[in-house]
Amino acid sequence: MILCGGGFTFETKCLLNAIKGHVDFVYLKTEFGGTLGAGGIPDAESHAVPAFAPLRRNSVRQNVIAFVGTFARVAKLLRRNRIDLVVCVGCSHAVPMLLAGRLFRRKTTFVESITRVDKLSNTGRLVYHLRLADIFIVQWPALREAYPLSRLGTIL
Repeated sequence: MILCGGGFTFETKCLLNAIKGHVDFVYLKTEFGGTLGAGGIPDAESHAVPAFAPLRRNSVRQNVIAFVGTFARVAKLLRRNRIDLVVCVGCSHAVPMLLAGRLFRRKTTFVESITRVDKLSNTGRLVYHLRLADIFIVQWPALREAYPLSRLGTIL
């Protein structure tokens, strides 16, 4: 899982609270991702990754560094650890994480943000159309109808 900050961390906490006790976690974490063991985030092994720049800042260099760094970190973890499932909630880190998961033949799940009611995020569209996730979850019926390969679920 990725802890990247903001609303994505809140949604991730909701998901973690629903499944904790059933799995062991390994996190990727940006500097904005919260404190492990506090605020509903179960303590576990974590690995730092760079944050993506906001699209409105047009920092292509920073985003390439974040993409490559995240992909390399996930690839290394998947090579060295028994990780069965790569799960991402909405954020940009999902693309390199799920790509690495697919390349290493792990199960992958993407959960689109609860804030996406009418249309998918840029990340969601990439993940959906490139089929990077074995399970693609949306949280609103209108999105489920528009994207037939998705599943309807909720994490709140």
